[in-house]
Amino acid sequence: MERTLSRKVPIPILAALTMALATTLAVALVTLVLWRIDTTARELRAAENAEREYAELVEKLPGLGEDREMAGLALAALGDLGAVARENGQARYIAVNRAAAQEAGWPSDLDPLAPGYVRFRKGGEAYAGVVRGLGDDSEVLVAYRVASIGPLTQAFWRWGAAIVAVIVAITGLVAWITGAAISRRIARLNALCERVGEGEVTARHPVTTNDELGTLATHMNAMLDELQRRLEALRDTADGLAHDLRTPLARVQARLSRLEDLLGDTRSAAEVRLASEELARLMEAFNALLELREIETQGVFSVQPFDVAKAIEDAIELYEAVAEEERDVRIVRELGECRTMGSASLVVRAVANLLDNALKVSPEGATIRVTLACREDAAVIRVADEGPGVVTLSDQPQRSTLGGHGIGLRIVRAVTRQHGGSFSLANGEKGALAELVLPRRTYRQVS
Repeated sequence: MERTLSRKVPIPILAALTMALATTLAVALVTLVLWRIDTTARELRAAENAEREYAELVEKLPGLGEDREMAGLALAALGDLGAVARENGQARYIAVNRAAAQEAGWPSDLDPLAPGYVRFRKGGEAYAGVVRGLGDDSEVLVAYRVASIGPLTQAFWRWGAAIVAVIVAITGLVAWITGAAISRRIARLNALCERVGEGEVTARHPVTTNDELGTLATHMNAMLDELQRRLEALRDTADGLAHDLRTPLARVQARLSRLEDLLGDTRSAAEVRLASEELARLMEAFNALLELREIETQGVFSVQPFDVAKAIEDAIELYEAVAEEERDVRIVRELGECRTMGSASLVVRAVANLLDNALKVSPEGATIRVTLACREDAAVIRVADEGPGVVTLSDQPQRSTLGGHGIGLRIVRAVTRQHGGSFSLANGEKGALAELVLPRRTYRQVS
């Protein structure tokens, strides 16, 4: 059966893309952490250099941190030294903060980096260093510019891109393989559903794993077992009814015929004749029900290439003589050449039922038109009559039949479903227009 579905991304591609995206995000997070660690390491390295620089100043100026007089003498020298370093763009940064007033060059955005270390930005550059108190309650800041790139960052940029590409490729490949395996198993389940949808209720899925898909296959097999059991029970019931009712009904009809002959041309004979006609219609409906049961429960049928126009001609031959002699109804055909795959006998049944329904509702002297249009994708069979047309009951159009049992259209729909086609019934120009569409495609061959 043809179904129109929105196109979706295949599972292997979706799994590969998902894993690649997840891996990329994970690598991005790791890269951010490594970058932060590398930045902190570079800041600590600059602060350690500044600490060594201050230690050298203390060696050159003993008592710098405790002696008030030494601190006073050193402040001017340190201020000049820092101004020169800043003007020359040196890596080190020296600034003083007098107890009385803060001098130019002292940063206002000092942040703690680690115990005893600080960091700040100046002129777009990052610095890290130490702040130490002097003997006169003044402070001196000794810092070094933080390197823009460290060994860890260099190594990452040298090898990181290749490593990331390899990781993404490996995870994508693993996801593709896993997704492809899952996709194949789902495809087998879908193929099983299609086979069952075509009527092969004996089909089962082999259960080889104990995972979620294996459990699903087990449940599907159990469901199909129950479906098959109920269908077999339905067949047995139908066969029993056919055996129990067909023979008694035939006997009753035969006895009514004999009784009509015995009564002769009387009113009682007329009543018996009416009863016999009603019984004949009952037999016709009964046989149609059995035919419908046979079509709907026969499962997958044998498929052969056949001439659609020839099948339509065979159906017309069954009714043409009766239509012209008893009802004065002409059957006009316009049949093009068309071949397809399917069951010719089922198509003959379907067209015959359409003709039977059309003949029942056609007035004397009417015309039934049968046309066959061969499209590239389908064979379209149309049967148009000049009867009262169709009426809509619930959601299905129904014929306004005169004494018909209404099972003929059900048989047509059953044949259509077996072939994966479509059937519609609507009002035409003068009466009803029935359209049967048979796809022109290759069916699975069943011997």
